[in-house]
Amino acid sequence: MSEEAHFDFALDEQIDLADPQQVLNALGISPRETDCAATTVRIPMRDDVELAAEHYAPPTDKPAPTLLVRSPYGRGFPYDVLLAKVFAGAGYHVLLQSCRGTADSDGELRPMVQEAADGHDTVDWLREQPWFDGRLGLIGMSYLAYCAYALLQDPPPEVKAAVIVVGPYDFGSHFHRTGAFTVQECLSWSNLVRRPSPAVADELPADAARRLPLLAGAELLGPTAPWYRDWIAHPDIADPFWRPYDHHAALQHFAGPTLLIGGAYDVFLPQTLAAFQALSSRGVPTALTLGPWVHTDVVATAAATMVDEAQSWFDDHLRDGVVALNRPAVRLHIAGAEEWRELPGLPAATGHLTLRLSGDGSLTADGGAGSSTFTYDPADPTPTVGGRRVAPDGGARDNAPREQRRDVLTFTTAPFERPVEIHGNPTLSVGFTLDSPHADLHARLCVVDTDGTSINFSDAMLRLPLAEDPATPRVIELTLDFCARRITSGQRIRLQLSGGSYPEYDRNLGTGEPPATGTAMATSTHVIDHATTSLLLPVSDPA
Repeated sequence: MSEEAHFDFALDEQIDLADPQQVLNALGISPRETDCAATTVRIPMRDDVELAAEHYAPPTDKPAPTLLVRSPYGRGFPYDVLLAKVFAGAGYHVLLQSCRGTADSDGELRPMVQEAADGHDTVDWLREQPWFDGRLGLIGMSYLAYCAYALLQDPPPEVKAAVIVVGPYDFGSHFHRTGAFTVQECLSWSNLVRRPSPAVADELPADAARRLPLLAGAELLGPTAPWYRDWIAHPDIADPFWRPYDHHAALQHFAGPTLLIGGAYDVFLPQTLAAFQALSSRGVPTALTLGPWVHTDVVATAAATMVDEAQSWFDDHLRDGVVALNRPAVRLHIAGAEEWRELPGLPAATGHLTLRLSGDGSLTADGGAGSSTFTYDPADPTPTVGGRRVAPDGGARDNAPREQRRDVLTFTTAPFERPVEIHGNPTLSVGFTLDSPHADLHARLCVVDTDGTSINFSDAMLRLPLAEDPATPRVIELTLDFCARRITSGQRIRLQLSGGSYPEYDRNLGTGEPPATGTAMATSTHVIDHATTSLLLPVSDPA
């Protein structure tokens, strides 16, 4: 998979990716100067390994700030255009560097755990360059943003501002955040960045994520991605193994102005929101732009927003004599209303709507008695449809294929008589019993339009804690994804309950065997108790 394929860069017309102006025009980015001198440099690290980079010089002889971009995906498209040529044309030095063990940088790639040291060594090198004036900004999306967080755990004094785009600061808690393993995401990413050997194919078989045991995927990757085996073998996020993957210390140590750009369907949305709240609570100048985007949209439909807002942020915080940027703390897209709002902070709901289950499949304020049952079969796992994913088929999707399955329960409200907006994280209390101690629970909220189309907008997933007697009734709490959504008159809300979402998460085999090595499978039957199950929606009047 190429870097372009990783970001699913899709345009409606054939363009020359080597022509920056064609790319900018196709992405709706206003015309910008992109003519700049680029020089390949090799930067020594403390262990004598050299990392390759391109230095893009601005068309000026005056002192200018520098932007640092560190990437494991090479230094070509889309990074050369959207993060290097555009900003160099705007008057910045840009250093676009390939991470250790990627592209033509030396050394061995050890994802996530090597970026802090290499980032600091790169800043040490920058200090010695005659064109570096002491003002440094960090920018990147996805793993490139993680590289910025790694450096900001112990921020060099030269770093004056940062722009973090759909970026995580903690991969350990992300990979195993639900107790299940994000198998497709980790497998496809590992295949993307590894250096293939002659004995290993460049592409994984299409069914790689379906193979059992999970370590079969590691075998397909061969010796070129040893980290994947380690990720599977450490399912407990409290394991010390994951400490080097956790860079949340950046949120306590960096005090420079920080712009966060995220998407409602971005896989890293929870960490983007947590970063905004942590930085803001410390009084750090922080802004958040949250759009109706999936992870890869930042180099497609969201690219214009990213470039415009990032340049304004750096112009304001890295340059002298620039008028202070006048923007709100939060720019938020309200789905359903299809409008942007400028707010002093994340919206707070003014009330709550509690909905309960009924035996006829309805979702009402009163609910009913009884129970509903579904059986999850890991041999035919409940499929992933859309959602917060890195894969290009994430986002808002028609859920008909999922809702027609026998292993998915649905409960639906009557049409809303007046509009209402959901602001925040819905919570779900689920009362249930099981016939197996080994099971997962996946919950999803959809908006059902007047034509019956059901579109997902908020999910939760949990590998259920073991119970001594799974047949004993219990109640668990799920927190669903953050929402900023209007439900209009005539629309309905639908709750889905199922036993998984595969291959977004590894299937629960139902046997208790370790996921890394297990191959035996057994079904699990879930009995959902209506009386002890309730959905709490944080709501506000649109007015």
